Amino acid sequence: MATIEEVEMGRYAQELEDDVRHLVRKYCRIMAWDIPDLDEKAARGLILAALRASVTRVESE
Repeated sequence: MATIEEVEMGRYAQELEDDVRHLVRKYCRIMAWDIPDLDEKAARGLILAALRASVTRVESE
């Protein structure tokens, strides 16, 4: 049986995914200001890697 915390997180899973998508779009826009011919696929990969690294650092706190 799932714990109350797991049930609650299940409710927020879609919201978390939406937040990550928003962050990726936000930082792609910011990068595009400085890089006119931005390779969006490459930028998304770099942004997602940075987000993963941030999650790892937060987990270790």
